[in-house]
Amino acid sequence: MEEYMDSGRAMGTFLEISSSVEGKSQPNERGDCTVLSITVKDHKITAAAYEGYKKDGTLKDESYGRTKGEENKAYYNRAQLAVAANHTYAQALVQMQEVNKVDGISGATVSYKQFFDAAAAALAEADR
Repeated sequence: MEEYMDSGRAMGTFLEISSSVEGKSQPNERGDCTVLSITVKDHKITAAAYEGYKKDGTLKDESYGRTKGEENKAYYNRAQLAVAANHTYAQALVQMQEVNKVDGISGATVSYKQFFDAAAAALAEADR
């Protein structure tokens, strides 16, 4: 995932400031995007939230994967795996303190790639 991160910097920029920053990923092939919010205090990442949004701006939550009230179990389960993975990625970032140390989750590859994209956007925001 080096292509998504500025090599050698990882989360270094965040560690120099005490504040909150947010980064938004580029849309995927369906137009969905993700947002990573990071809070830093005393040179440590103290909180992170990572959420996915559908093309229309709707949050991907417990209803994500249902179609017109109907539930295709296989599709719904895959969609919910991605929602759960987003939470896991955010918690892993707080624990590991570096984006490039967060492991991917099988079945949530798109979310993982967008996680790095959103982190790069957050780094750019921190540089402002």
